[in-house]
Amino acid sequence: MSTFFISDLHLSQSRPETTDLFLNFLKQEASDAEALYILGDFFEVWLGDDILKQNSHDNRIITALADYTKTGIPVYFMHGNRDFLIGPQFAKMSGCKILPDPFSLELYGQKVVLTHGDLLCTLDQSYQRFRRFVRHPIIKKIFLSLPLSLRCNIANRIRAKSRQQFKINSPSHPKYDVTLDAVQEILRQYNAELLIHGHTHRPGIHTVSVDGHVAKRIVLGEWLKTGSMLELSASRFELKQITPTQWEPGFFDFEAIKDYPDFSQYRHEFKNPSEDPLQ
Repeated sequence: MSTFFISDLHLSQSRPETTDLFLNFLKQEASDAEALYILGDFFEVWLGDDILKQNSHDNRIITALADYTKTGIPVYFMHGNRDFLIGPQFAKMSGCKILPDPFSLELYGQKVVLTHGDLLCTLDQSYQRFRRFVRHPIIKKIFLSLPLSLRCNIANRIRAKSRQQFKINSPSHPKYDVTLDAVQEILRQYNAELLIHGHTHRPGIHTVSVDGHVAKRIVLGEWLKTGSMLELSASRFELKQITPTQWEPGFFDFEAIKDYPDFSQYRHEFKNPSEDPLQ
């Protein structure tokens, strides 16, 4: 049995192919998982649970999650910077369990810490201030009390400002990536051997030295025409690329993934389950 981790799907009505890819993922790759962890930015935007009253796209996803959790496979959800307003109604309807960020646990004998990843981008100090402000309980309560139309207008303005910043600084700018100090600190704080996060859209597996000990940092990838997931078991961990299984003409654009990273390099097999996969 394996545990699956995904993040940064950015599901929205404007990207139906990604939604279809995720729904198919639940029915196929994830159908025999021991557990599924969604580490934030599951939706492109979430302005409050009351949007479910008028959003058939999001209701379709929640119905699929509810059907999935009814099979007995637990789904754990962590907020991202795009969907931190997901609340108890979503959890109740979908069957997901909402986790704090960060969250530590033990899996297959390894101490693991999970985070969406934006907390680790400490060079972007203006974003960190903004994050603390918008996530304050009082600010969230005030925002959610506003009419949905006004919330949409505010969100659109914030996103427009964010796009302007990306025009000034390339997405590859160091301020949009995690810092070594932040990574080492969270591993040290939770005495963890493995850190799993998303947010940066830079999938990979990295070795980190923390106070003389070796740890691993696994970065989940963004979902577009294909998906990205981490499969973790007692004997191995592997970043996998998820591709559509429906190959009807016109369904999938092969050109869209020709420049994607080679996920085969992110496979780690071990001789036996007792071998420490993090060394």
